[in-house]
Formats: sequence, structure tokens, C-alpha cells
Amino acid sequence: MGNLVVFKGIKPSRLKDDALRLALLNAMRREATAIKKDFDATVKTWDHSVKFEQVISLAGGGPQVLVGTDDEVYRYVDEGTKPHDIVPKKPGGILVFPGTFTSKTVPGVIGSRAGYKGGEIIKRPRVHHPGTKARRFTEIIKGKWEKRFKSDMEDVMKAAARDSGHGVK
Repeated sequence: MGNLVVFKGIKPSRLKDDALRLALLNAMRREATAIKKDFDATVKTWDHSVKFEQVISLAGGGPQVLVGTDDEVYRYVDEGTKPHDIVPKKPGGILVFPGTFTSKTVPGVIGSRAGYKGGEIIKRPRVHHPGTKARRFTEIIKGKWEKRFKSDMEDVMKAAARDSGHGVK
């Protein structure tokens, strides 16, 4: 027989699934908490209380973090409103409101400020509200965290593979 080449399969050690799962869950909790802080910053100065929930999951194709709220007022500010009429709740009632107003939030900014209501008191039987410009908090926070989350999860998986004896660079 002439030249002979023999190939032997190299069987890597088994990936430590429990350690990987724990590392991912811990990293996802840290990320969810940090993302929630951004959402909390958008309502920090509000009188209206908004509660944000966070959910983490490894089901459905990999690490997932969900942070959000079902608060209707928050949705109005986040997504904006169209022009609309405002009328008193009671028939024949009068709307009473301050003539000067500065919003507590600004479109495109993660955060909130003091705002202002004051000046001359205005009384009207109805008003036409010009609408609220969308603040886009959800979109901006998602943009801030999306690439970072993916990168952080990849780093956790690589570290778990290394810790299992797999030489991943």
C-alpha cells in the first residue's frame, strides 16, 4: 500500500448548558434593568405614575428582553396624538386651564424635565388641541440598546463556550 492518510475525529468536550443558560439569564437581567432605567428616566418628573415591566426569555430563537408598559397616557406621549377637540366631561361645563405650558418631555430625548403650568387662567367651553408630537421614546431606546444587546449576548455565549473548553475567539 502506498501513502496513507488517516483522519481522526476530534470530539470537543460537551458545552455546559446549565452554565450557559445561567450566564445568559444573568446578562439579560442586567440589560433589562439598564433598559428599564432609560424608560424610567422618561417619566421621572411626571405626576402621573407609569409602571414599566421587564420580561426575559430564552424561548423562541434565543435571548430576548422585553421592557414596556400598557399605560395609555405614556402611549399618547410616546406615539403622539392627532389634533382633536377637548370638551368638558359634564354637559354645559367649562374647561379651566393655565395659559402657559411647557412640556416635561422633548421629542427624541430620553429623559424628562420639570415642565411648567402657569400664567393667566383660561376658561373655555371647548378647545381644539393641535395634537402632541410623538416623543418616540420606545424607538430611541430600542435603537440605543439593540446592537449592544446582541453584542453582549454573543460575548456571554463565547465566554460560556471557552469555560466549557471550547476555543472560541
